[in-house]
Amino acid sequence: PSVNFTTNNFASTTHIKLVELSVQVLCVLLDCGLPGNPEHFHDEEDNPIVEFHEASKGGFNVFRTLLARIDSGKDLTFCFDGFVRLLKNTYLSKGSYLGGKKLECFQELLVLLWKVLEENPLFLSHVLTQCDVNELITPICYLMYQSRRDPAQIGLVHICTFILLKLSGERSLGVNLNKPFTTRLPCDLPLFTGTHADLVAITLHKLVVNGAYKLVPLYSCFITIICNISPYWRSMSLVAAVKLVNLFELFSSPKFLYSGENAHRHLALLLEVFNNVIQYQYSGNQHLVYAIIRRKDSFGRLASLTLSKAIAQCNKIYGDLQSASYDADVAADVKIFATNKVDEKGRPLKSEKDDTSSIVSDEHSGTTGRDESRSENTGSTEEHFVPTEEWVREVKASLPLETVTRLLQHLVPVVDEMCVRKNGIVDEVEVLDVLKDVTMVGLLPVPHAIVIRKYQPNQYTALWFTAFMWGVIFLRNQALPLFDGQSIELFQVSIAVNDG
Repeated sequence: PSVNFTTNNFASTTHIKLVELSVQVLCVLLDCGLPGNPEHFHDEEDNPIVEFHEASKGGFNVFRTLLARIDSGKDLTFCFDGFVRLLKNTYLSKGSYLGGKKLECFQELLVLLWKVLEENPLFLSHVLTQCDVNELITPICYLMYQSRRDPAQIGLVHICTFILLKLSGERSLGVNLNKPFTTRLPCDLPLFTGTHADLVAITLHKLVVNGAYKLVPLYSCFITIICNISPYWRSMSLVAAVKLVNLFELFSSPKFLYSGENAHRHLALLLEVFNNVIQYQYSGNQHLVYAIIRRKDSFGRLASLTLSKAIAQCNKIYGDLQSASYDADVAADVKIFATNKVDEKGRPLKSEKDDTSSIVSDEHSGTTGRDESRSENTGSTEEHFVPTEEWVREVKASLPLETVTRLLQHLVPVVDEMCVRKNGIVDEVEVLDVLKDVTMVGLLPVPHAIVIRKYQPNQYTALWFTAFMWGVIFLRNQALPLFDGQSIELFQVSIAVNDG
């Protein structure tokens, strides 16, 4: 029903229940059987039909076929407008002074949106080229932001992530996200003046630093989404720039970098984000460039990584502190990574002295208390990842540091000279103006090809969506139980015991 769900005047409980049940029925009907064939067939009188050999297949689903064959621009726009109107209710109902009715079926709506994106080959293109896709992005980001700490909403964050990942695989999304973001969401989202691309980055940053532990497997997807849109990000806000550099510091910290053999892959994706922005959108992204310059030590520490330093830091965080012969945080002879001596790959040149002479001071790696680390590690007998020479070589080969290193090599002296000239009292606006006027043409490496990582459908994801959908339907129909929880095998039903 096309009704206004943001006020009590137009939305009764009966209307809302009708919408919720309708969405659940649609999801169930579109989940079973074979995918629909989008190719049209007509009879002798030019009426649309389904061929007999198609309809006689085992698992034929006429609903999936009808959905796949929607090709009218008017019908596709109608579907998009419906999704936008209903999903916007998630935050409009809270922000309304009239105390609007709130829909509770947003999880089913997201499943249905995913089904339409997957089943109809024209819908994705139509949404990105003929509609304002930002109207979908805003409620999706809001739902992810609000659900990040709730263990019961982990599935919701997963489906939102899958939708963003699928959309980000298209160039049109990155371009459309440059539209200014002016919506005031009823949540504690950091205030910023920027675009919808900033909204996506700030939301995903929050999910990493303040999300539930069960979201850790999604970190790669979060950064991949940002990486896919980064080549088209014309002007990054100050807040988003700081958040992304903070993510780099988090993922390059010893506690995270040595948490597993493949933990460095997040850094590779983040560096690709920085490279894309620097090489393709440098002129409008002084905030990111300045944030990188201010955190140059973090990049230098990673560029000068050696096996001895890696083992020492890993032992400090996860092993016996007494065995650590080197500590980068308390080393007396510490030098900042020299940006004026690099090889053809942009990596710092080693001196003939001991490895300790090229260490980067890291003021942030001391955030984990030493006593706390010792108390946690002394009682642990579990074997942990230990860096090897092969691992260090793999890390150095996989991290695209060349572009950022060349950037620092040229701009750090410029900023330092400016600070000296003004006796260390420099306004941030002045620095941004200088960075805006500096040209990097001929100084950066040849721009690399833009790499877009697209979502690849697979049977495991399809099974996850089926289990998630039925789990939501099961939980949403407990007033008059329709299912016997003890007989369900598709997903696990746990009954919480109230101790009070």
